[in-house]
This record gives sequence, structure tokens and C-alpha cells, in this order.
Amino acid sequence: MKNKTKTTLTFTATVFTFVFNGLRKYSTINKINHFVIVLFLSFFCISGNELKAQISYKVLFLGNSYTGVNNLPQIIHDVALSVSDTLIFDSYTPGGYQLIDHSLDVISQNKIMTGGWDYVVMQGQSQEPITFPLEFSSGANSLYNLIKQYNPCAVTMPYMTWGRKNGDASNCATFPVMCTYQGMDTTIRNKYLNLTLSLNGEVSPVSVVWNYIRQNYPNIDLYQADESHPSTAGSYAAACCFYATLFKKDPALITYNFGLNANDASIIKNVVKTQVFDSLHLWDFKRLPVSDFHYQSGSGVNEVIFNPMPQGVRQTYFWDFGDGSTSSISNPSHAYASDGTYIVELTTTNCDLQGVHTSTTDTLIQFCSHTPTIYTSQPWLCNNDTLWTQAADSYQWYAYGLPIPETNQYLSNYYQYGITGFSVISTLNGCSELSEVFAENAVWSGYYFDALGDPCIGDTVAFAVLHISGFLSGSENILWYKNDTLLPFMTNEDTLFISAPGKYECKVINPNSNCPIDTTYSLLEYDCGIVGIKERDPELFWSIFPNPASETIIIKFTKYPVQEEIQIHSAIGCLTKVIEASETTTVSIAGLPNGLYFIRLKNSKQPPIKFIKQ
Repeated sequence: MKNKTKTTLTFTATVFTFVFNGLRKYSTINKINHFVIVLFLSFFCISGNELKAQISYKVLFLGNSYTGVNNLPQIIHDVALSVSDTLIFDSYTPGGYQLIDHSLDVISQNKIMTGGWDYVVMQGQSQEPITFPLEFSSGANSLYNLIKQYNPCAVTMPYMTWGRKNGDASNCATFPVMCTYQGMDTTIRNKYLNLTLSLNGEVSPVSVVWNYIRQNYPNIDLYQADESHPSTAGSYAAACCFYATLFKKDPALITYNFGLNANDASIIKNVVKTQVFDSLHLWDFKRLPVSDFHYQSGSGVNEVIFNPMPQGVRQTYFWDFGDGSTSSISNPSHAYASDGTYIVELTTTNCDLQGVHTSTTDTLIQFCSHTPTIYTSQPWLCNNDTLWTQAADSYQWYAYGLPIPETNQYLSNYYQYGITGFSVISTLNGCSELSEVFAENAVWSGYYFDALGDPCIGDTVAFAVLHISGFLSGSENILWYKNDTLLPFMTNEDTLFISAPGKYECKVINPNSNCPIDTTYSLLEYDCGIVGIKERDPELFWSIFPNPASETIIIKFTKYPVQEEIQIHSAIGCLTKVIEASETTTVSIAGLPNGLYFIRLKNSKQPPIKFIKQ
């Protein structure tokens, strides 16, 4: 790969004179032909001209008026030139454009497809990260895929814009974070940081620079009269920020001031130095490739399904299955023609301005005359049940592809490791083979719990037993505890009224269910001395945010990856939405009426999580 950086040598006039006189004296003494001196001076002059442009980058800017006003790319070019660096650029900045607009625009596409870019800067519409987060993300991803197709080693650089000078009154009611500059600015900043992380790129943190100037140098007005677009000073601050992040150089070296007075220009350059250049690692989210993977047996004969663990890294894949077959997709499946031992190798690759990066991992898999299978003691699976496999010489159990301590024929109380996704390697006569994944979910009782309010501020809170069907059967055994002491007078009551702090627990058993030994329970703690009300469930491994929410919610599974169906129910039990779960699931709730909702996993014992749509 061509090196973009040319090493520089600086000769002062004094050094030049010293060298020249030394050569002249030496040539007189030693009769050196003056041609040698001329040759040296010619080389020096040529080298000096060549070294004048220390770094040269080709950068494409895709944005809107925030980039177009004052011609930001040209300012960056002039700023770089003042330090003997070169910015070759092209730009496309239609007013009001969102990232999704650029991804669909033929002009933007053609500029990307021209190729040869070192960086592609993408700037969304000023309110877009908050008002249209899904379009913001999907537009950026579409652009990224096209960029990498035609510019494999180019770096994507989101342009982190700022909050409006006094917030955005037109969107305040719908998006409260936009009511103030600080709320809007902080939210936009986080959105751009998350976007850059997902794209494995670098971010130009212009809003960080603006925020610091606003707080410490309020006399420098960064806004035009519309309190949105950048003034001359605002564009200059953005240009200095881009120079530091693109060229990785101290902005104090810049001598071009874009018409600003020397004092204001010096302040802006120093802010960029302290907030951006001195901590460049904070704005660089590029990550090296990861080749870790695990595999599971498929339903076909000698079929294997391979699952990489990229941890969010953008990369390409090359699989060598060890039998002469290969694949370049991320999650391939492969069927082997015969039993035997195979070495599977995965090589992952990504690329940036520093070159091509690779990572390689291999593992050994076997197909034996025996094929392990996982069984349950009943036709259905109950919580805390026992899983088992056929007799063999030794065993190793796995949960979600990761080894667990169990090395016996029986896996008792499986629920301590997760709710599904188990497999086992059994070894017989020296040959080890992996079972198919056991993907059944336990029969769920349908019970969940709810408590609204806070007794620490004088209210009485109802801690209630509920059922997804909307009513209890009447055959349940319900036990209530306070501070681990049974409350016998509350046995089989569906509601406990709480008016004092403490630790409260409810256990429910339905003797008529398919799994009569299962206990559904919930634990709540009220500690008025610390946080008022604290609600927790020791088994809870998922969460939602933000809550309350108006447009979207994010459901995150923190303990185990889950392949499950997410259901959203209204407060009266009506099913309103169904979504397939992933480790992090973004759900649009814009079409739901305002009110209280419950989110549950279809086939899980996990109690529902409540959220408020507002």
C-alpha cells in the first residue's frame, strides 16, 4: 500500500550555508569537481520541493448545509496548506439532506464509486440523530457498505455536529432532550459516538470543541443568526478539528485564520489541541479483525454451522473447512462427506490507511461412529430440569458454545447456565463429537409480578401476582415473605400492600401445570435511606432503555445471547407487537398509543419488563 506520509528534513539557512561552504572548502583541498557540489545542491532543492507537501489525503465530504456553509472542505484545505499538508477533496452538500438521502442519491453513490478516497466524511441532518435514529443508522450503514466496496481501505469519519444555540423549540414537546442546548448537544454527541463505534471509523468531534468554547469563551459566537448554522468562527473551529483528526497534527501549527482576529483564532486552535489532538485515541474507533469462532452441529449428516464472534468488528471472512472446501460468508454451514478429523481455519481481514490487517484461528472437529444427542426426562422441558446424553467415556457440556463446568452424563439444574442453547461433546473410544444444540425453552407458568409506586414517600404500593392470560386460575399456591420471613396471613393472596421499607418476595407454584415443581418468584427491595425504591429480580438478564420512551426502545440481553420471540403487551394484556430477539434489539414504538406496556419473552420464565410510551 502506498505510504501517504513523507518524512521531512528541515534545514535552516545557517545549516545550508555551513554545508555549502564546507563542500566548497573540501572541493578546493581535495580537487573535487564542482559538478559534485552542483549535484548536491540540485538534490537538496528537489528534495525540498518534494517534501513541501508533508501529508496528502483525498477526502469526500457528504453532508448538507452544515458542511456547505462557508465551504468547510475549502477551509480545511487552506488550514492544511498553511502547515504544508494537502487536502484533495470533493463534496456534495444539498440542504437538509439526511444520511439515508445520501445513500439513495445517485450523485453521492457515483462520488463514492469514483474510488481512491482515503477518508469519507458523513454528516447527518442536524436533528436527525434524535428525530430519525433508525434512518440515521441505516443510512450510515448503507453508505459504509458502498464505501468499502469501492474504497476498501478508506476510513469513514462521521462529522459530530452540535446542539442548537438555545435548543430546538419546534421539537421540544416530542423530544424533551431537544428543549435545551445541553440536552440536544449531549444526545447528538452520544449518537455520533455510537455510530462511529458501529462503523469502526474515526469521528471528528466538532461538538466537543463547540461545547468547550461556549462554556469558556462565550464572546466567540459560533452560530449564525438562525442559532443553528455555523458562523465564520464556528466553521473555523470545525476546520481545525477536522485538521487534527484527519492529519493527526497539532492545530497550533496552523497559520491560516480564515479572516478571524489572531486572538480568537489562537483560542480556537488551542481548544482543538487540548480537547481533540491531545486525546486522539478517544476519537479513533477502528478495531483490528477478530477470528474467534465456535461451531455447532446441524441437522444434516456431518453438518456443521459456524458462528464467528466478531464483537462488533467490521471485517471480511475466509473459511477453510479442511476438506478442500472454502467460504467467504460470515456464518457458513458445511456438510462433510465422511467421518474423520478436520482442521477448520478462519481468517478475518479489514483494512485502513495503515494497511491490511488479518487474524487467523483454527480448531479441530471430529465426526465419529457415535452421535451424541441431548434428552429431557419428560416430553417437555421444565425449569431446573435435568438434561442428559447417551453413555460415553467422557463429556463436556456447553452453553451457547462456551464450555461450562459440567463434565458428567447428566446436566442437572441446567437453568443456572441459561435458558436454552446447550450442547455436549462426548468421547467414545478416543473419538469426540459435538451434539446438535438443544434449543427447547422451558414451559413458562405465565406468572409475573408488578409493583407501581414508592412507599418511601408515603404511598401504599400494591405488589401483585399477575398472569399473562389476564387472570389467575385460583389453584395457585402463593407464598409471601418479608425479610425472608413467611407472612402466613397472606398465603394465596394475589396482592400484598406495602407501606414500609424492607425486602419482599413472592413465590408461586401451580400444582396443575405440566411442571408442578417449578416455582415462579420475584424479589423487591425498598430502601428509603438510599434510593427510595429498588426493584430487582435475581434472574433478570435483560433490560430496556430509554424508559419512558417515545420513538424507539433498545432491548439488551446482558447475560446470554437469546434466540427468542419478544412480545409487547398493552396494560390490559393485548398483544401489540412481536419481534425476533437479538443480543441488542431496537424496536420502533412510534405507532403505539401512549401508556403502560409489558415486554416478555414468549417461551421464557423471565418476568415481563414494563415501560411507558409517552
